Amino acid sequence: MQKDIHEDQAIEFKETLNEDAIAQTMVAFANSSGGKIYVGITDAGKVIGTTIGKNKLEQFTQKIHNETSPAVIFHTEFEKSGSVELLVITVHPAKRKPVFYNGLAYKRVNKTTLKVCDPEELRSLFMNKTVFFDDVPCQGARLEDLDEGAIQKFASMAVTAGRLSAPSTKADEFLSKLGLMDGPEIKNAGVMLFAKNPSAFFPVWGIRCAVVSPGMDFQDMQDFNGNLIQSVEQAMQFIMAKIPKEIHVEGLQRVETPRIPERAIREALVNAVAHRDYFFPSFVYVSIGSDYIVIKNPGRLEGLTIADLARYHSSVIKNPNIAKVFYLCKYIETWGSGTVKIYEAMRQNGLKDPQFTMDSMFSVRLSMQGQKLNERQKFILATIQAGKPLKPTDVAKKYNVSITATVGDFAHLVHLGIIQKSGRGRVSTFRIAN
Repeated sequence: MQKDIHEDQAIEFKETLNEDAIAQTMVAFANSSGGKIYVGITDAGKVIGTTIGKNKLEQFTQKIHNETSPAVIFHTEFEKSGSVELLVITVHPAKRKPVFYNGLAYKRVNKTTLKVCDPEELRSLFMNKTVFFDDVPCQGARLEDLDEGAIQKFASMAVTAGRLSAPSTKADEFLSKLGLMDGPEIKNAGVMLFAKNPSAFFPVWGIRCAVVSPGMDFQDMQDFNGNLIQSVEQAMQFIMAKIPKEIHVEGLQRVETPRIPERAIREALVNAVAHRDYFFPSFVYVSIGSDYIVIKNPGRLEGLTIADLARYHSSVIKNPNIAKVFYLCKYIETWGSGTVKIYEAMRQNGLKDPQFTMDSMFSVRLSMQGQKLNERQKFILATIQAGKPLKPTDVAKKYNVSITATVGDFAHLVHLGIIQKSGRGRVSTFRIAN
């Protein structure tokens, strides 16, 4: 061993074969330009040597192969230093970055190994803007890992939606046509959408739903970590079963109506799953409170502001393969319309606008509290929702108020984006906003 060697950006000393600490440093080296780890040297640079048996070294090698993704490429050798031996681990720079160890990425700063916690830092450090997580080949995935039933179910949904012609019965041909395979390699999107057990490839995965009390205690929590389509459907079933409902009687029947429209919830959940940042291992989180639902996902808006979400906008797609499959099976109608539909669904039901926020995660809060509408405005909304024609003069007669007051009621609902006006003057008509 060279006498003047010291720890730096590409060299690390370890006294013993501390597997977790060494694995983290190996990932940091793989995420940069490579490096070497000398086992048998103290932090102070004192050579003490190490004795590691063949079985122990084989177990360590297997651990690194199994718990890093993509697997770190490295080799080991024993090197003499005076009367003792050192284990030298040489790590090669990864061709596909970032590399994760047990779902976490690491970076090297001078002679320190640091965890990368922020999704945007992860993206800026490692992600080429033309590379998408769902487009990268999935390490170790094989056709046998995919669920043929899930593939056929999707194909049926897409054909029924009129967005796909009769597909090939061969899974590899079908996935290749969808762009989910690159030669013999299955892309991450193929695994996320159709694998029997996606968690085997992505350690932190799925949708975590929880019912929370006013004191933020978890009353019921469940993880849905099957393939994406399955997870969305199962999570929706859970949410709709747990969400508070309004009860009324129609004839002899008891009718329960969710206090937040299912359409708004589904759009928000699909948006979170389709547009989240998969470079950052995390769940999509759904919290169901007594008068709200919050859906959070890792990632941030790119090229858009919060204000843009209330209107049709250009769509910056982070996961083009997932978005394409969701479009084909009609989870997504048109690009840039999902958040607009959330606004529409909430307004059409007289509820407050959705609240979008960005901090460490992107989130949307759907409130069960209503817009501040007077009795006349509520009547107008209910009548138009029922498909019945209605004019300001009709409302003025019903409530014995001036036409000026009811014209103001209609104008307020138009301003809120709940209804739309067509025509002018006496020939004006109104309908639910679309």
